[in-house]
Amino acid sequence: MNFRRTLVKYTAALSVFFAGISAINVPSTVHADDVENTTVTTNNSISDLETTKPDSSSVKQESAATKKRNAVVKLVKKQIGKPYIYGAAGPSGFDCSGLTTYVFKNAINKTLPRTTYGQITLGKTISVSTKKLKKGDLLFWGNYHVGIYVGNGKFVHAPAPGQNVKQQTLASFYPSSAKRVID
Repeated sequence: MNFRRTLVKYTAALSVFFAGISAINVPSTVHADDVENTTVTTNNSISDLETTKPDSSSVKQESAATKKRNAVVKLVKKQIGKPYIYGAAGPSGFDCSGLTTYVFKNAINKTLPRTTYGQITLGKTISVSTKKLKKGDLLFWGNYHVGIYVGNGKFVHAPAPGQNVKQQTLASFYPSSAKRVID
């Protein structure tokens, strides 16, 4: 008998709970532009909702930079396997700065200086750390070699005569500096 009373009380509590939930109006379709951060006060009443909408211009700028970074990575990875040719800037072969010049121009229409010496003067200096680097950052070994960071501790570069464009890990050939040229 005690079990039945407990069950009846529990059922009554659940029906009150679900009746309260059914009064909440939830839209069936939500669009990204309509998303807002919502804070509900401790008494959970509808009249006490406080909403704020994120600054859409900052979201779009971040999205545009991310698209550019991804385009650079996609194109540089397509060059893997092509031969190193001294002084070449693609599309059939590359030297290191020819690779970066070609990729940035064709992926995001950004013109870089043709040489490593010119490219190292660009952008914002970034710590050479997988926590700080972003896809599309330029990596430098002194002022004589350049490659493109592609994420996950890896980069793509045109290493030297007799070799092909390849992807390597930072641990296998650690750069001395990095520059961010995509903002």
